[in-house]
Amino acid sequence: MTNDSLRSEILTRLLHAHPHGLGKEVLDNYRGEKAVADVLNTLQQHGLIQDGSVVSDNDQPLSISYPIKLSAAGVEAAKQVEG
Repeated sequence: MTNDSLRSEILTRLLHAHPHGLGKEVLDNYRGEKAVADVLNTLQQHGLIQDGSVVSDNDQPLSISYPIKLSAAGVEAAKQVEG
C-alpha cells in the first residue's frame, strides 16, 4: 500500500466515522501505527484534519490526541477520494 492509498483509506474511514470522530481505531492498519501517525501528521499539515490532533516535537515521537476529526476541507478531500 502506498502513502496515497493509505491516505485515501484514512480519509474514507474518517468520513464515515461517528460524528465525534475516531479514536485509536484509526491506527488499525497492517502498515503499523507509525505509518498511520505520519499520514495523520501530513493531513493535519494540509488542513484536512482538525488542528491539535497530532503534535510533533523534534525530540519526541508523534503524539496523537483523540478523537480525530476531519476539517471542512478534509470532508471535501474525502468525498473526492470516494467519488
